[in-house]
Amino acid sequence: MINPHVSLHTLFAATLLAFAGHAMAQSTPAPAEGTSFSSASTVTTTKASKAADRKLAHRVATALERTRGLNPARILVKVRDGHVTLNGSVTDNEQVSLAADAAKQVDGVKTVENFVRVAGPSL
Repeated sequence: MINPHVSLHTLFAATLLAFAGHAMAQSTPAPAEGTSFSSASTVTTTKASKAADRKLAHRVATALERTRGLNPARILVKVRDGHVTLNGSVTDNEQVSLAADAAKQVDGVKTVENFVRVAGPSL
């Protein structure tokens, strides 16, 4: 009698090999004349840029948390290429200014767009 588990494993292994062989056989298109293929370096650069943006966003958020008189619980920090965007709400106008000033003081920040608005206290 044939063991159904062995047959399943054999079938799975054969299918996996067939797909792997097909993937290996695919060719990469040649770059257009006068251009170079830099997708790997572009991906690496993009990953490095996103990692740097995440680190900067964390440093800005930490600066907001350490700012006296500011409750950053409802402030979202976004960073793209060193440009910081603040979104959210605070309870008074002074905190709006404090948030922008704190973000501008962080090393690596190029510009700050402050979309923080004044809203009532949270419930």
